[in-house]
Amino acid sequence: MHHRHLILAGAASALLFSAGAQAKSRLTTDMAHDVHFANYTSFTWASTTPPHGFNSVQYHRVQEDMTGRLKAKGYTHQPHADLTIALTVGKLTKVDLDNWSHYGYHDAYAHTQGQVTIDAFDSKTKRAVWHGQVTDAINPDKPNPEKLMAAVDQILAQFPGH
Repeated sequence: MHHRHLILAGAASALLFSAGAQAKSRLTTDMAHDVHFANYTSFTWASTTPPHGFNSVQYHRVQEDMTGRLKAKGYTHQPHADLTIALTVGKLTKVDLDNWSHYGYHDAYAHTQGQVTIDAFDSKTKRAVWHGQVTDAINPDKPNPEKLMAAVDQILAQFPGH
C-alpha cells in the first residue's frame, strides 16, 4: 500500500511540473492595494543600461516606445519623478519531466525561457507599487525586438493610467 501512495504522489507531482512546463507565454500583474495611481504624474527610468548581451540600440528603442506609451497614459518623463520604472529582460529556469516509469518520472532537466518584467517603484519611498511580467516571451539568448515589444505592449496595456 505504501508503494502505491509513492507512485500516486510521484504521478501528481509530474503532472503538476509537466503542465507548467508546457505553458505558453503568460501575463501576470500585481499592485500595492493601498496605492492611488492618481497621485503619480511622472516617471523616470531606474536604469538605461541594457542587459548583458542585449543590443543597446534596440533596448533604448524599447525604452523610447515605453516612454511614449506611458505619456499616452498621462505620465510625464522627467529626471526627478514620482515613479521609477524598471524594465528587466531575463531568464527563468523551468524544469521539464521527460520520461515515465512505473515508479514515477525519470530524467528531469532544466532549461531557460525568456521573461520580460516591468516594475514601478514610488521614487520617494522606494516601495514597489506595480509589477507586470510576461513569461516565455522571448528567446533570452537572442531577443527578437518585435517579440520584446509585443511583451512590453501586453504588460503596459495593464499599467494604470490617468
